[in-house]
Amino acid sequence: MKPFSLRFGLIACALVLAAAGLAGAAAPQALAYNVGVVDTDRVSGEYKGMQGLNQQFLEFQKQQESQIVRKQKSRMLFDQEQREYMDLSSPTAAPTAERDKRLTELEKLSDERSKRLLDLGQKKDRTADEEQEYQKLDQTYKQRTQELSAVQSDVQRTVQAKSDELMKTITDSFNAAVKAVAEEKKLPLVFRKEIVLSGGIDITEDVIARLNQQPMPQASGMPALQPAIIKGAAAAQPAAGGTPPAAENKGSEKKK
Repeated sequence: MKPFSLRFGLIACALVLAAAGLAGAAAPQALAYNVGVVDTDRVSGEYKGMQGLNQQFLEFQKQQESQIVRKQKSRMLFDQEQREYMDLSSPTAAPTAERDKRLTELEKLSDERSKRLLDLGQKKDRTADEEQEYQKLDQTYKQRTQELSAVQSDVQRTVQAKSDELMKTITDSFNAAVKAVAEEKKLPLVFRKEIVLSGGIDITEDVIARLNQQPMPQASGMPALQPAIIKGAAAAQPAAGGTPPAAENKGSEKKK
């Protein structure tokens, strides 16, 4: 699966703020000067809440995709064997030497059956016993293929839903911080710095400071990160193009 990335596709070309009624009261001449700008790339890199959620999402995505890997490794196990494999390979299962040995045995068995199915499928004159064995293996293969496809679709939906949830969490926090700073500085309009050729009052530093003073945002179903992990999140944050929620969408930003 293609990974996701938390980036700011959240701020429209102009973020219009009715800051204490200033938007309606400001004279046209004043608007040329009383305009704020925010460097969204800087906010993405320095907002600890975004870094923390990125780390949480990477772990969440990894856990979800482990279901696909486990299904692939047990693709030729019969029903009871696969249930045993899924239980033993569960992230909550306690690691032991006996458990690891059994998992290796089951994975080897699955691989051997895959090869056996291929060999029997290429054999022109199968005996009655071989035909019965082939039919059982072929039925297992088809059933597991359907199951794997269903798991892949489910994981993709789950990961995308979490991506959307986290992007909304970040967007809400960001917009609230921008609005608060704009009200303090009596700025009726705030634009993305990238689209402003010249001028404007840069409030990036103030927005970052306000965001980092707030409690770390959390998303449902994802455990809180420890302070030490959050501190190192910036170094571990994936580069744009490696990717947790909402793939980069700067080119499709929608005006508010």
